[in-house]
Amino acid sequence: MRPQKGPPRRAPAAAPAPARIAELELRRRLQAEPGNASLWQQLALLCAETDRAPEAVEAFARAIAAGASATALALPHASALSAAGRAEEAVAVAAAAHARRPKEFAFANLLGVMLKRAGRLEEAIRALETARRLDPRAAAAWQNLGNVHDQMGRFREAAAAYAAGAKLEPRNGYLVCLQGRALRAGGEVEAAIAAFERSIAITPGLLGGWTDLIGTLIEASQVEKGLAALERLEALTPGNLDVQILRARVYLRLGRREEALAIAARAEEQRPGDAILCMLIARIHGDADLRAGNAALRKGVAANPRHGQLQSLLIESLARSRYDDEAAHLQEAYERACAMLRTMPGEARRHAKPLRTVFMRCLDLDRLEQTGALPDLAPRWMGDGDIAALHYELGHVETLEDRLRIVEWHRQWGQREARLIAPVARPAMPAIQTGRKLRIGFMSSDLRDHPVSYFALPLLERYDRDRVEVYCYSFYERARDQVQAHIEGQVTGFRWWPRRPVGEIAEGIARDGLDILFELGGTTAMNKLSVMAYRPARIGASWLGYPHSAGLEQIDTILVDPYIKPSEPGLLIEQPFEMPETWVTLGNLGFRPVPIEESLPEERRGALTFGTMNNPYKFTRACLDAWAAVLRAVPGSRFLFVRPEARSAAFVANARAAFAARDVDPDRLDYVGVRGAHLPHYNAIDIALDSLPHVGGTTTCETLWMGVPCVSLVGPGFPERLSYSNLSNAGLGDLAVFSLEDYVSTAVALAGDRARRRLLRHGLRDMIRRNPLGQADRFVQGFYDRALEVARR
Repeated sequence: MRPQKGPPRRAPAAAPAPARIAELELRRRLQAEPGNASLWQQLALLCAETDRAPEAVEAFARAIAAGASATALALPHASALSAAGRAEEAVAVAAAAHARRPKEFAFANLLGVMLKRAGRLEEAIRALETARRLDPRAAAAWQNLGNVHDQMGRFREAAAAYAAGAKLEPRNGYLVCLQGRALRAGGEVEAAIAAFERSIAITPGLLGGWTDLIGTLIEASQVEKGLAALERLEALTPGNLDVQILRARVYLRLGRREEALAIAARAEEQRPGDAILCMLIARIHGDADLRAGNAALRKGVAANPRHGQLQSLLIESLARSRYDDEAAHLQEAYERACAMLRTMPGEARRHAKPLRTVFMRCLDLDRLEQTGALPDLAPRWMGDGDIAALHYELGHVETLEDRLRIVEWHRQWGQREARLIAPVARPAMPAIQTGRKLRIGFMSSDLRDHPVSYFALPLLERYDRDRVEVYCYSFYERARDQVQAHIEGQVTGFRWWPRRPVGEIAEGIARDGLDILFELGGTTAMNKLSVMAYRPARIGASWLGYPHSAGLEQIDTILVDPYIKPSEPGLLIEQPFEMPETWVTLGNLGFRPVPIEESLPEERRGALTFGTMNNPYKFTRACLDAWAAVLRAVPGSRFLFVRPEARSAAFVANARAAFAARDVDPDRLDYVGVRGAHLPHYNAIDIALDSLPHVGGTTTCETLWMGVPCVSLVGPGFPERLSYSNLSNAGLGDLAVFSLEDYVSTAVALAGDRARRRLLRHGLRDMIRRNPLGQADRFVQGFYDRALEVARR
C-alpha cells in the first residue's frame, strides 16, 4: 500500500438547487444587462464553485471586458484557467497581477502555483522564493515550495521547505505529514515514520497522516507495527467507515484480497457509489476480474460524474478489457476519453496516462497532443512513481535529447524506488568457480501462452541440466494454461505467486540462491518490476518484455546483440549483456507451421498490399507520413491494418482522416479486427511497413515467419533497433535502412520486385532456419555460455 500523495480527491457535488436558482437568475438579468461586470463576476464565481471551469473562464473574461478589475479577479480567474487546462493563460493572468502589484504576497504566491501547474518548475521556485521574502510568516509559500521540489525529485529540499512551514504553523499536522512524505521519498524511512507520528500527535484526526504512517511501516517490513498503528486508529475512531476502508487497503497490500474485498463491499453498502470505495473495489478485483472491476467503476462514475480519477480509471480498465467484445470496450473508452477532454480538460490533463493510451490506440494524434506535452507530464508521473506511464511514450521521440530525457526519467524513478527498499538477505553460495551449477532465474507474469514465452521457451527447455539450474517466477493472476504447465515440467523450480506482496516475492527468490535473475516483463500488467530493487539475486538482468532500460540500477545488465545495442551509450542505464549474433531465436511456440498461400496477394487481389500488425501506440505522425509517401509512390496499392483496434469505429475514422490529409484516398485502406488468430492474415499482405521510430519486435518475427518481407527504419535507441536485429539475423539486413528517404525507396523498389517477393514468400522460413534467428540450439548455447561468463565476473 503506497502512502497517498495527498488527501483523497472527492468529486464536487452537483450544483445544489439554490446555486442553480441563483445561476438562472443571474443569466436572466444578464440578458437585460449584458454589460454588467458585477453580474458576470458573480456568474464566474458561481461556475467556479460548481467545478465548471470552462464556463467560469468565459464569464471572468466577460466581466473583465465589462470593466471588472483583472487584478482583483486574478486569483479565481487564474485558478479557473488552470482547471480548464489552459495552464499558460493562467500563468499570464498571474504574472500580470504580480507585475501590477509586485509587493503583494498573494500574487507572487499565485504566480508560483500557476507556474508549477504549467510545468515551469524552476520559474515556479523563483516566484515562490519572492513570495516567501514578501511575507516571511506565510507558511503557504513554504508548502508550495515543498510541492515544487517534490515534483522535481528534490526530496531533501522539499522536506526542508515543509519543515520550515511547520515551524511557522506548529499546529499544522498536515505540513508535518508532507515533510514525512518527502523524507520517505528521499529514502529516510525512519525519519519519515517519526514525522508521521508527530503529524498525528498534532492532528489526531488526520487520516492521511495515519495512512502514511501505516503504509510506510508495512512497506518497511514492520508489518506488526503497522497493524498496531491501525488498531490505535480504530480505537481512536470506533466505527469510522474511512478507517474500515483503510483496513481493506492494508489487507490488499498484504495479499489478503478476499478479506479486503469483504470489508470494502460492506462499506460500499453503507456508502453506495462512494468514489474511493469504487476505485478500491476495482483495484482489489484487478486483472483477474476486469468485468467486476468495470462494474464497480461504472457505479462510481454514475454517482460522481465529474470525478476525474474515477473517469480515467474506467477508461483505462475498459481499454484493457478483453472479455466479450474487445472493440466495443475500446470504443466506449475512446468516447469517454473524448468527453472527458472536452468537458473536464483540467482533470483530463491531471489523469492523462489512460487517455493518451486510448488516443494512441485509436490513432487520434490531435487529441493525444491536447492531453499535454510529455516533458510536462513525465515529471509528474515519476513523482507519483508511475514508471508504466512511459511504456507507450518510447516511440514519441524526435531528437537525441528526447531519447536521453526518457532514459533520465527512468533513472529518476529507479533511484526513488530503490531508496525505499532495503536489499534482502541472500544465502551464502559456493563460488561459481568451484564447479557448482549455474543458477538462473526468469521472472515474469507472462510465462504462459504469450509472446514472452515464444522467445524464452528454448532457454527453459534446452538447457544443459548437468551445468545449469533454471527457476521461474510467475505473478499471473488468472488460470494456469497449457504452456505454463509445460514450463513447470521443464525447469528446476517454478514459483507461481499471484498477488503476493513484492517484499515476500523478493525474499522467496533470494532463498533460491540465484546467480542471475532476468526480469522479462518490465512494467507490463501483473509484473513485479520493483522486486529487482531488493536485489534478490547476485546479478540482476533484463530481457524481452521492455525494450528499454527499466530504470533500476539494481538491474546490472540488459541483453542486447550487435544490432540492438544503441548507437549512443547514454541510451542504456545497464551494462550490455551482449550476445554475439541475435537477442532472440524462434522456437516452436508461436511460430507454428501456419499455411502460406501459394500465390502472391498482389496476384490474387489485383493490387499490391502493404500492411502492418504493429500496435497503434507506435504510429506517429512521422510514421503515417512515411506510409502515405509509399502509397503515393505505388499507384493503386493498398494498406491493410490487422489489429484488434481495427474493429472500432474510432480507429477506422481516424485512420481514414489521417491518410486523406496526406493525399491518399482512404478507400485504399483495409481493416481486419482480430486478436490472437492474426497469422493467417499475413497471406493478404505483400510487404510489411514497420512502424517508426518505435519498430516491431515479435511482430517483425511473425511477419518474416509468414514469408512477408518487412521494411524498417533503424534509429539510435533500443526500441528503434529490434527489427534491425530480426532482419539481419534472418538474412534480410538490406531491408533495415537508416533514413526516411531510403525507407520509402526500399519499399517502392520491393513493390516492383515481384520475383524477390515470390522467392521470399516460400523461402523465408528456410532462410530463417539457416540463420541465427532460427537456430535455437545455437542461441541457447550462446546464452548460457555468456551467462556463465557474467556470473564468474
